Amino acid sequence: MVDTSDWERASNRRLCDLLTSGPCSFNREWLKDGNKRVAPFAAHSSLDSRLADRLSQAARKSGQDHLIVGRLSPAQADKQAMRIPSAAADTLKLLTWRDENFVAALPDLSGALLMTDQRYALIAGGEEYFGRSVPEGADQAIVNFKRYAQRVGQNHPAVAHIAAKFQPRQTAWARRSETAEGSATSDQLSLMTAFTEDEISAPHFAKSWLAARRRSLQGHERLREQFSRILGEVFYALDNYSIDPRFHEEGDLTDGQLKEVVRHALTDLDLLERR
Repeated sequence: MVDTSDWERASNRRLCDLLTSGPCSFNREWLKDGNKRVAPFAAHSSLDSRLADRLSQAARKSGQDHLIVGRLSPAQADKQAMRIPSAAADTLKLLTWRDENFVAALPDLSGALLMTDQRYALIAGGEEYFGRSVPEGADQAIVNFKRYAQRVGQNHPAVAHIAAKFQPRQTAWARRSETAEGSATSDQLSLMTAFTEDEISAPHFAKSWLAARRRSLQGHERLREQFSRILGEVFYALDNYSIDPRFHEEGDLTDGQLKEVVRHALTDLDLLERR
């Protein structure tokens, strides 16, 4: 177990040597300890509210009321690391340095944010810390960063370089045949087929399909735009369908009309396979 009081007395140099390898990357040995994950984020010349919120959220949910901050500037190396409140507003107010590299970590060093002067930041940590600070999942964070790199990479080569180093673990599925067996999206597709072939009732389909959709969102399963649009049409149809017939209102879809929407969606999915 890490002695947190020890790190709170540590110098910037000692803290940064453990967590980082240079001013713009995390220490590989620290990352290996606990199989920590890393995700990149857009950043400007100083910590902004979005990154401060991520730090605050992860710290508070971990039961920590403060963070340990180390500045990577050689001029600051022998000074004592800072202890700052984990409340987002206080964190943002205190970390106002511009174009300076620093690392902000939980007291037990289970997770950290590395702020660079190269227009990007990195968040790394074990499963719990990472899940709290990157709730959208690593894949989505990486995709978002790649979009950011496309916009600014020409003027900021370091951003383009970092974007190239990160690849989503799960690629975005473009068609039905690409979905992983056992995935929630695959379950949605199976339910659609079963419904149109009269293997399950409309209420059973509606409840099961919506439950599978929630699992897909929670699991951060990613779909390409056209694939997502087709499944979105089924979702919007279910929004106009009453699972309990007692609550059916004028204008709601009937079982037969819902089945036609699903059948049409399956036809569109088949067309995607031929492209």
